[in-house]
Amino acid sequence: MSQHSQAKRAARKKREKKAANAAASRRTGTPFVAHAQLVDDADALVAAGGLYGDEWVMVVAGRALDGIDSPGLLIAMLKHTASRCESEGRGTTLRMSPVLEKAAAEEAAEGGHTLEEWLAMLEAERAEHAEKKRAAAVAAGPDPNLH
Repeated sequence: MSQHSQAKRAARKKREKKAANAAASRRTGTPFVAHAQLVDDADALVAAGGLYGDEWVMVVAGRALDGIDSPGLLIAMLKHTASRCESEGRGTTLRMSPVLEKAAAEEAAEGGHTLEEWLAMLEAERAEHAEKKRAAAVAAGPDPNLH
């Protein structure tokens, strides 16, 4: 058996376990526990983040973005959303619970980093991924279906 198929099987098992845990949380009525709020200058909620069962979730425009596998990634996504709002001239404030900050700091420390270093690394990964997507779209050329 190749290493590639072993990795695919391990990833599939991880996804199935996560889905089963999420389904169990929904069945037992586990509430969403907010640990972060991103609000604009008018104090309107832009995004939120927290725990749903044992999974970190970000909520934007009433839609939950699941699949966030770490508290550090949740903070990085909220900070990126804040910077997008700022670039559009919409000031924001990110409020986080001590629980979220502690969990993210512990996660960073496990990798030998400070929280600030960890968040910078996650943002660099996001930017690199976005650039690769842009380059692939440019290389593919314009969509012939668009008129």
